[in-house]
Amino acid sequence: MNSRCIALAILLSFSTLTQAQSKVPALKLTFTTIDVPGAGVTNVSGINTAGDMVGWYSQAVNTPTSGFLLSGGNFTFLNYPGGYDTVARSINDSGVIAGYSGINHDAAYVGFTYTGGTFTKITFAGYLDSYAEGINNSGDVVGGFGNFGASNGYERAGTKFKNVTPPGTWNAAYVNGINNLGQMVGDTTSSNTSGFYYNKGKFETLTVPNSSGVTTPEGINDNGIVVGSYLGCSLTCGYHGFVLMKGKYFSVDYPGAAETFALGINSSGQIVGNYCLGPNLPVHGFVTNPVPSDLTTSDH
Repeated sequence: MNSRCIALAILLSFSTLTQAQSKVPALKLTFTTIDVPGAGVTNVSGINTAGDMVGWYSQAVNTPTSGFLLSGGNFTFLNYPGGYDTVARSINDSGVIAGYSGINHDAAYVGFTYTGGTFTKITFAGYLDSYAEGINNSGDVVGGFGNFGASNGYERAGTKFKNVTPPGTWNAAYVNGINNLGQMVGDTTSSNTSGFYYNKGKFETLTVPNSSGVTTPEGINDNGIVVGSYLGCSLTCGYHGFVLMKGKYFSVDYPGAAETFALGINSSGQIVGNYCLGPNLPVHGFVTNPVPSDLTTSDH
């Protein structure tokens, strides 16, 4: 996932999901920090209706990652057999987890689902890499596949796979989230990174107003609320979370953080993600209170 805390002009005839918006007001939310004990990097990337959360952690930047499940205040750790890195990306209400793993430091990535202590891999014939990013309550999985990264998005419903890639030629393309209505969000990268919304065969662009070339939608809930992150530059450049609700964008920032990434949202509107307070400082996970229906904002 995109995160400088951790490391690390699209000419298409898409329709536009939102009306023109010149300012992105800040959304007031209450944040609860989540840290895996002893970890220097904690990312929370998925949350279900019950509040069970998944993500990944490492001891420090550029060290191997392990996945985790946080349920009832207790951590359970996930490591794909033979994998160098394991990322738990999302979780549905049945407790099925979707994610991906690097088989070794230099080899391909493999997507998976995990339930009852068993990993089930998701691969594509003729391609080196697969990533499982999102899962809904029907067990439909979305993600990306390709060679040396993902250049195509997909949906897997049962045993059937469907290519979900916006028209054009992309260096990278991922479907990052799917809700129980089958609505999806993702992103594509060429010279810039732009988001998209997909529903019933139609693509619509998602771009945070006045962002600086990067908009990455990560999740969508059954109310159609989209969360993700964008690059914003004023005096300095940094990443901010965003919420897209009722056709309007709002920024999401942990108070005092240098950068904030929103990575997932559940049916009640709780957002999960990560933040850092500055370069070379620990990366912390977070969960918020539900997004308020009145969308209270702040000018800070």
